[in-house]
Formats: sequence, C-alpha cells, structure tokens
Amino acid sequence: MEKILVSACLYGTKCRYDGKDNTSPFLVDVLSKHYDLVAYCPEVEGGLPIPRHPAEIQKDGHVVNDIGEDVTKNYEEGAKKALTLCRYYGIKIAILKDGSPACGPRKIHDGSFKGNKIDGLGVTARLLIANGIKVYAETDALNFLIPEDKEGKKHEEGVYVSAAEPKKKPRYGFKKRRSFDKKRSFKGKR
Repeated sequence: MEKILVSACLYGTKCRYDGKDNTSPFLVDVLSKHYDLVAYCPEVEGGLPIPRHPAEIQKDGHVVNDIGEDVTKNYEEGAKKALTLCRYYGIKIAILKDGSPACGPRKIHDGSFKGNKIDGLGVTARLLIANGIKVYAETDALNFLIPEDKEGKKHEEGVYVSAAEPKKKPRYGFKKRRSFDKKRSFKGKR
C-alpha cells in the first residue's frame, strides 16, 4: 500500500504546541482505507516537548518562540528527519498542517505572535518540496487521492469535496458541486 506522510496532529496525536490535536476526519476515516498514513511531527522529532511555547518564523528565517528562544535548529532537525523518512519509505506525497511553522504548506504566521497569517512555507514543507515531494495542506480539496474502481467510480459513497469541511459531523456525499471563494469557505447550495 502506498504511503503518505501526514502531520501527526492531523491523525489524532496530541502533539500540537498546546498538547491538543487537529484530527482530520477525512484522513482518519477515508484516506487511511486506501493508503498507509505515516504520522510524523517534525517539532517533536526535532526535540521540542509537548506542550511547548508557540513559535513563528521571523522575517530573517529564524524560528523563535513567544519567549524569544531561537528554536530554528529543532525545526531544521525535524525537517531533515522527515525527509529521511520519506526517502526510506519512498514517500512521494505529504499532507501537512497549514499555519504551522514546521508544516505549513500554504500559510504561516507572520512572526508577530498576533495571529496574522501570510503566504509562506513551514521549515519541513519547504525542505520536502525542494526535494520533489508533493506537499498538500489538510485544507486542500484532497478527494483526488481517493482511488477509482474498475468502473471509474470513487470507492467512497459519493464524492468528498474537501478535507476542509466544517468541523461538524463529516459528510462525504455532496450532490451539488461547490467551489471555494478566496477565503476558502464554501459557496453553493446544499
């Protein structure tokens, strides 16, 4: 079975900076049926504890936590281990937590610790992309990863539009096509 690297917090591991998780029902309930998901937290593997002080990437590229400690080496170490893991298992795809200074494949915080997000890459996402690994965010429309059967139909009932479904009960069978606006919220009729 093909392997996909996933941020451990998305797979239910309580490894976020605050000791919580970001479980993605799409990963746990759908993709895990079709792929061997390899859960990995670059921050923890880089030597940082759970819980830990939140960190953000600064304009100079250093990763600094909210009490001023430079934790760049921890983030770089975790990223290198992620790349080694991908090479060892032949992993070509990663689904990472957006907004994370380690994993963010689309957005990261701006370094001000005020909650502002900007376009950017986390340390691990940047290294994986530079080495040819396709990196997606959990908020991307990932239904293309669900394999089709011999008749060209998705294995799941209906077509799951996005892993970014609101955090209510997961719904996988939309009948009407939907699209995202610039804020990635759903538009369309149910």
